[in-house]
Amino acid sequence: MKVNIDDIKVSERLRKLDNSKVAELVDSIKQIGLLQPIVVDTDNNLLSGLHRLEAFKSIGYENIDCKVVNLSEQKNRLVEIDENLCRLDLNYIERAEHLIHRDEILISLGQRAQVGDNQHTGSPRSQTTQSLAKDLGISRSKYYEIKSVYKIEAGVREILKKTDVANNLDALMLIQKQTAEIQSEVAKRIKNGYAGKIRHLIKDIQNEIKQNEVLSQLDNYNNSDDEKVQLYHGDFRDVGQQIPDQSVDLIFTDPPYIDEDSLDLYQGLSELGNRVLKDGGSCLCYVTQTMLHQVLNVMSEDLEYYWVISIKHGGNNGRHGRGIFVEWKPILWFVKGKKKRSSDFVADFVYSTPPEKILHQWEQSTKEAEYYISHLSVVGEVVLDPMMGTGTTGVAALSCSRDFVGIEKEKSTFDIARGRLNQHLRNSNV
Repeated sequence: MKVNIDDIKVSERLRKLDNSKVAELVDSIKQIGLLQPIVVDTDNNLLSGLHRLEAFKSIGYENIDCKVVNLSEQKNRLVEIDENLCRLDLNYIERAEHLIHRDEILISLGQRAQVGDNQHTGSPRSQTTQSLAKDLGISRSKYYEIKSVYKIEAGVREILKKTDVANNLDALMLIQKQTAEIQSEVAKRIKNGYAGKIRHLIKDIQNEIKQNEVLSQLDNYNNSDDEKVQLYHGDFRDVGQQIPDQSVDLIFTDPPYIDEDSLDLYQGLSELGNRVLKDGGSCLCYVTQTMLHQVLNVMSEDLEYYWVISIKHGGNNGRHGRGIFVEWKPILWFVKGKKKRSSDFVADFVYSTPPEKILHQWEQSTKEAEYYISHLSVVGEVVLDPMMGTGTTGVAALSCSRDFVGIEKEKSTFDIARGRLNQHLRNSNV
């Protein structure tokens, strides 16, 4: 039947009005007319067809074809939901909201099977998840996956609806598993233009939160607090002059080998090692495979090459542009003079653990540091890391009951290392 457009009442809708859809319908109606009438109740409350109604208003029609039904308020709502769910243009967030509201209505009407219901004695009108999913043409598992999107905070859902992520079910399922804090930050960054993988974004945010938690617990460290630790802020090629000659038993360090002046750093390391290491002391340094020959050349001018060590982390360490899956990290082992023979054999392969990289993107695991510190020095001896970063070598040295000397150029990183080592000392003395 025909109903005057001005008499139709529109309440709050689950699905927001999309003006682009209205424009498409205007063109379609002008060409072929209204193919499907809107649905109203006996009081002219709109049940389904909001976009068709708005299209008719835009064209200037005064009347519109309507299907009039006499249903309860809840069933009226169900008509709107079911029509929307049958459309293909709902994103996954909208689908999740519709499915949740649909379930709530069916439960209130006694038409939704509940956990524990006996399938043989339950109401014949009760609908199971399987039957509901079948009605929508999806699997039971897909039905649950879509519904899980509703666990995303309401405000976050509203932000994500306006982004491409709203149509990415896998990404939404990852987001819904996060805390409200992480969900909110994910939405904020996507809104501000983040376009990478959601799992990477979540990992970055998780690390930032952990880092802030760690940093909030770190106290300032002063060299005078404990003689076991001496720290210097600055370039080791300068401040390293303060370290007495032949006062160090072992150097264990991870130079920033992707820097432009990395070879100069290795050369400076060998010169420092030649001066501060005791006779027979070892210098172990991480290096990238592509620079092995160059580092060997520059460091062999002041120290004796002894061995190459392989550090293996779980999985691979990335891909190199030369077409290589990088499966291990090399450590070069140099000695000042002649290494003293020992009955304690040392492995040249260590299966390490992946570092969390919470405090720094190049952070290494303490596992290999502890292994070589414990095998190449004795309790009470001095371990030096002239490029200590956030203090991983220092933590390993203190864990092995060695004294530690650390140098770091970047002030923010130096402060993290200082606090981290102070916290380690404090926890050790509890």
